Amino acid sequence: MAFPKYFRDFPNLNYTFSVNKAGKPEYLTIKDFFHRLKVRDDILRETTLYTSYYVQNGKRPDQISYELYGDEQYYWIILQINDIVDYYSQWPLTTVELDKYVLKKYGSFSKAADVHHWETVETLDDDGNLVLPGGLIVSSNFSYEYRATLNGAFVTRVSLPVSVTNYDYEQNENEKKKNIFVLNERYVADFVRETTNYARNLPQDQRSEIDISSYFQ
Repeated sequence: MAFPKYFRDFPNLNYTFSVNKAGKPEYLTIKDFFHRLKVRDDILRETTLYTSYYVQNGKRPDQISYELYGDEQYYWIILQINDIVDYYSQWPLTTVELDKYVLKKYGSFSKAADVHHWETVETLDDDGNLVLPGGLIVSSNFSYEYRATLNGAFVTRVSLPVSVTNYDYEQNENEKKKNIFVLNERYVADFVRETTNYARNLPQDQRSEIDISSYFQ
């Protein structure tokens, strides 16, 4: 992935990480990444600014940035718009990565095949009306009865739940991460300008504090 230019204009921070024997704090100069911008929900709903995007298997933010904007450096815009602060846990895994993750989490693929939970099945009546939405988590012995017609007579039908395995669950959760928003290309320059102005107006040469009382007990 490209170098994170997003942090270039943010001020430095003298981060306190320890105290020496004389009681003097020791600092490490880092970028002040504690200021995180988040797009307002009402702005995110503006269809002229953002569009939905489906992340294909293995595609990275910098590759999407190059595809949409002709430059990989704007990958941070994609992450920021989707409120992604931890790439490794919030970005969709590849098929191979998902298998490794499932194996590590559940210990074996046989355990990954165990039932994670039960879900309802979307059920429609004879007129095509929804009587039971699908995907609701229920108990294994759940059943839903509804009236239907058969040869002109009323009958009772039953909708039973289906099992979702641990692997299915993890796969579904990973699939949800593939549906993201991307910024319309015409607004990229404005987005970069606003972010840069915000970063440059932050207080300079800040210093973190540390509680040193424990060092003198």
